[in-house]
Amino acid sequence: MTKIIMDDRKVNNIPILSIYQSELKNCPLIFYLHGYGGDREQALDFGYMLAKKGFYYVSIDCKDHGMRKTNTETNKFSKVFPPDTGLDSYVHMHEVIEQSAFDIQSLIEYFKRRDEIDENKIGISGFSMGGYATFYIAANNPNIKVAVPIAGKPSFSKAWKDSILSTGTYEQWREPIQNAEKEIAKRTEYFQMIDPYEKLNNFSPKPLLIINGDQDTDSLFTYSLELYEKLLPLYAEQQGNLRLSMPFVDHQFNYFMKLKACNWFEKHLGIH
Repeated sequence: MTKIIMDDRKVNNIPILSIYQSELKNCPLIFYLHGYGGDREQALDFGYMLAKKGFYYVSIDCKDHGMRKTNTETNKFSKVFPPDTGLDSYVHMHEVIEQSAFDIQSLIEYFKRRDEIDENKIGISGFSMGGYATFYIAANNPNIKVAVPIAGKPSFSKAWKDSILSTGTYEQWREPIQNAEKEIAKRTEYFQMIDPYEKLNNFSPKPLLIINGDQDTDSLFTYSLELYEKLLPLYAEQQGNLRLSMPFVDHQFNYFMKLKACNWFEKHLGIH
């Protein structure tokens, strides 16, 4: 009988939750990144599904989340927008995403030294904020061999500019947005600096499955569709390595989406 282990601890001061089969060696390693406001326990069923297939699953508490949540946040940007716009949280989310890339690399260095892990088979996935982060890390970390971003946006700059433009159309927010021009410019420069959109060219032809509900109003599918269209020519000789899945759902990571992600990892990163 297969024994599934769930291990909850800290590695390099990063709270992680691991799910894996006992006594397996050279397992493919899958990282999962939760959504904004979530924690490392967000997708336990997804971790179990992957562990059953022979993967070593690791979910982390991202900066300012879960066990890392404190009353003294250290952020690049202060709060300057009307609270009900959500813009300050949106900026903070990207600071969390940026830190998650350092966290994942730190964990990769740790797991590379362990017999349970095949360091040449490392994948990443995440939902919502974790989807954004999956795009970001895939674009910047050559250790990542397979990526499955779910309900995220790959175009940080464009999405930010669209958010500012749309927020300014509301009567109650028009003047505050106009008065924050200098602060908006600072944040726009930051989004341009960390934007993974163009860098994702370099991820090809590694397997990339983009999952984005076509009823998702939190992460509109248009951003994923634009990336998919842009990458298609780069995957011309490995067409099976690029997929865009747009199920008829809103902002969620349901069982069928999890199953699709598991099957993608099994096909491209599994134990054969």
